[in-house]
Amino acid sequence: MQAYTHVTVIDSTGGPSAPDRTVLVEDGVITAVGRTAEVPVPETASVVDLTGKYLIPGLADMHVHSDIEDERIIPALYLANGVTTVREMWGGPRVHDWRRRIGAGTMSGPRWVVGGNLVDGSPSLWEDIPGPAAPTVVKGAQDARRAVGETRDAGADFVKVYSRLDRESYLALMEEARRQDIPVVGHRSDLVPFVEQVELGQRSFEHVHGLWPALSRDAAEMEASMARISLEPDTYYSSWFRQINEVEWESVNSYDSAAAASVFGRLAANDVALCPTLVMHEKVDLPERAGLEDPRLRYLPPYMREMWKYVLEQVYTRGRSAAEGALRRDLFERRRETVVAMDAAGVRLLAGTDPLTPGVLPGFGLHDELELLVRSGLSPARVLRIATLETARFLGREQWSGTVREGRAADLVVLDADPLADIRNTTRIHAVVVAGRFIGPGERQALLDTAERAAADQVA
Repeated sequence: MQAYTHVTVIDSTGGPSAPDRTVLVEDGVITAVGRTAEVPVPETASVVDLTGKYLIPGLADMHVHSDIEDERIIPALYLANGVTTVREMWGGPRVHDWRRRIGAGTMSGPRWVVGGNLVDGSPSLWEDIPGPAAPTVVKGAQDARRAVGETRDAGADFVKVYSRLDRESYLALMEEARRQDIPVVGHRSDLVPFVEQVELGQRSFEHVHGLWPALSRDAAEMEASMARISLEPDTYYSSWFRQINEVEWESVNSYDSAAAASVFGRLAANDVALCPTLVMHEKVDLPERAGLEDPRLRYLPPYMREMWKYVLEQVYTRGRSAAEGALRRDLFERRRETVVAMDAAGVRLLAGTDPLTPGVLPGFGLHDELELLVRSGLSPARVLRIATLETARFLGREQWSGTVREGRAADLVVLDADPLADIRNTTRIHAVVVAGRFIGPGERQALLDTAERAAADQVA
């Protein structure tokens, strides 16, 4: 048993901070939380005095990619940053192996929720981009149903859909997913109206891509513009980015508050979540912030810097004019405003980052996302709730923590300063507890040092 004493508890339920608390943990579960003077500590307990510290639930990153093979890097960066739950958005055998070993206690890492292979239409946005995996490309209902079965057979927790699924494929996929009782999350389809996808039961939408056509006073016309997006040979992703930017700009300038209220109401009523990944949009819309000289890059293999440079130049900014650059800077501010409006309307938000996008680092990126959400207008308390309790509720796994309460898993982060006073204090990590295991300052630094050494060992 462990006893964490004299700590200020912030439980993420919205209640006030609770100073001078003792938290007891046994077999990975919180067994008691109360005033230090009132909680008896067994003589056999290992006591950690946390006077002056703040205790929050473990953080969750709900949109991650783990495309670095060396297991000493990505899992370590999550734990060192207090990220105790991640949702893998393009799963594969390596991540399944990590999850199995973490569950067996033979490897350290966060709790992993793993998606299947990315499912896209033909041609897929990813077909002309070199990478570690090829998407599952579907061409019609039969292919779409088969993709759902393959995802389930691979042991995935959900189906990840992408932007170019045609209507026939999308409808068949959703029907088959309901039949097999497996959630569907991912991008909106360019070829199916957004509101229809909400009503069909997609559980979450990633990024703030393609949302505005549905919020326009000319929604039918804007959705038709989405459906007319066509991919240009050899530049699939970059041509898609350019065209969706044009539709977004036209849509946002015909924004209608009544239409937006209706769409947000449908999202809330259907308990459909949005994972905005503002930190990703910041780097894509404002590439000068991509951070190719970020000192934290020392924790990633040296080839990542060159890969980021390639992606920025060939995918995100290829053919981008100065005028388009100015529009995208404005669009980024509109994305932030829309996220705040959705939160005010009761839409469930999830905190995610899309790591390994240029400028977004595993673990560190989540703190950048939390700061962006606060700078956009959400309170620190609200943002902490989004990154903890809302995640647990969305996943239907509230036993995985989400709050500091008796009976919850002991996934915790000890901070040196109050995150409710300044959300940037989530980076001032003293220690991390994952599944009841205490990772103190020395071990936490060792995780970072090991990741740095492992990264330096990688060959481009």
